[in-house]
Amino acid sequence: MFSPKSAPAVVVLCLALLLTLGADPADAKDRHPDRFHSGEVYRGSFPDPDVFRLGRLWIALSTTVARRSVPMMTSHNGRTWRARDAHGHGVRRTNDALVDVPRWAVRHRAGRHRAFVPSWAPSIGRTAGGRWLIAYAAPLRRHPAKRCIAIASSRHPLGPFRTHRQRPIVCPRHQGAIDPDLFRSRGRTYLLWKTEGRGRAHPTIYVRALRADGRGFRPGSRAHALLRPAHRWEHPLIENPSMIRHHGRLYLFYSANRWYTRRYAIGYAVCRSVVGPCHRTQRRPLLSSGRGIAGPGGESAFHGPRGALLLAYAAWPAGRVGSQRRLHVATLTAGKHGRLVVARRFRR
Repeated sequence: MFSPKSAPAVVVLCLALLLTLGADPADAKDRHPDRFHSGEVYRGSFPDPDVFRLGRLWIALSTTVARRSVPMMTSHNGRTWRARDAHGHGVRRTNDALVDVPRWAVRHRAGRHRAFVPSWAPSIGRTAGGRWLIAYAAPLRRHPAKRCIAIASSRHPLGPFRTHRQRPIVCPRHQGAIDPDLFRSRGRTYLLWKTEGRGRAHPTIYVRALRADGRGFRPGSRAHALLRPAHRWEHPLIENPSMIRHHGRLYLFYSANRWYTRRYAIGYAVCRSVVGPCHRTQRRPLLSSGRGIAGPGGESAFHGPRGALLLAYAAWPAGRVGSQRRLHVATLTAGKHGRLVVARRFRR
């Protein structure tokens, strides 16, 4: 999708996802709770959130919701989130940051004039050359059960984003690749992702350096394996990497177990460098079911005001697995040797 010795001021990030300035006419008649409606509080799903801080602006993306390939929200205070306003950036205000569908990907219709790709777990980042990127996973048109990773770019953080490559940037031959995460460190931009682990292969989190323009991998670079399932609670799979540098340490957050159950949970490792090695500091998950939520996962670590380390994630309401995965935020603090503790949670 990214340790202080004393808890900083806690900033609550809430799901007041307001004011869809670009709602489609087709949505005006549809009162489904997952639709963005102009002037109304959004109370629907926001799975696999990715949050990026840009000065005093926070940008949040999610997996496809309401026929938007990449729904985007912004906030100036970390509390009130509004649907992306694309006014002045050359596209209709549909609250969809991704305005094209690559030829290799599955395409769905959303009215007469708009198509969308069912994307998973998008991530936003910036290149060394100053362009903005969105990485996302999409199903292959010829093999819809398989997903691969694409990168779209834009000159502006709010888009519009367009996919320039004719092929996915990551698409293993015998298995899918999902859950991309863009991470920038010391002048370079990296792409993290998870392979699905078909056959004898284990689900694995990888990282590799991108070119300066973000449209391909850096010449001479290679993919480095960072994590595989290790502890009992993590099996049968590990996914959703999110890397962040905080107070001199490099943290790699991940989700594990099955996302559609209450056993889904969030863990983390500490890495020596962006390409590893990474080691876990505890055998139990950092964040698991309880306190009104079930199956937390799809996390994104980011910095809040005053440098607080925050973790956005999606979770089911307790006792209602399979309903709506809503946005939640936890404040993290660190103890000895950088070991993280959940200091406070906010739940919608």
